[in-house]
Amino acid sequence: MYEAKLIGLDQARAAVDVVLAKAGEDRQRPIVVAVADSEGDLVAFARMDGAGYLARSMAVRKAYTAARMGSDSGAFGERMESIVSALNDLGDPKLVGFKGGVCVRAGDHVIGAVGVSGRSAAEDEDLARAAVDALADSGD
Repeated sequence: MYEAKLIGLDQARAAVDVVLAKAGEDRQRPIVVAVADSEGDLVAFARMDGAGYLARSMAVRKAYTAARMGSDSGAFGERMESIVSALNDLGDPKLVGFKGGVCVRAGDHVIGAVGVSGRSAAEDEDLARAAVDALADSGD
């Protein structure tokens, strides 16, 4: 029998809470956070008041990319620059190569990802990484 670990709702909600707490320190710059399972399917999603359409869409796509590719979305995008002329060439229009999607692992297995959008690429990445680090510290 094959068993796969996936990020659960409690873990996903905890990740969302970490991101919102950190981002909430600056409410003038709203963010969106999305948590996906290992297949890239949405488990949890939240947006700060005032977050625009692009941030909402990109947070989901960043989480999807990190989960499906088993790699942080920014690192994936950097690797693909020398392989394909555009990520659309890979046949999956949901893939993005921007920072802000961070893979969640249990040992060697990808169990999901956290995607954040709404600020600079580095800030999005830091917020997503804070959530993933908090999950690792909690032992979930």
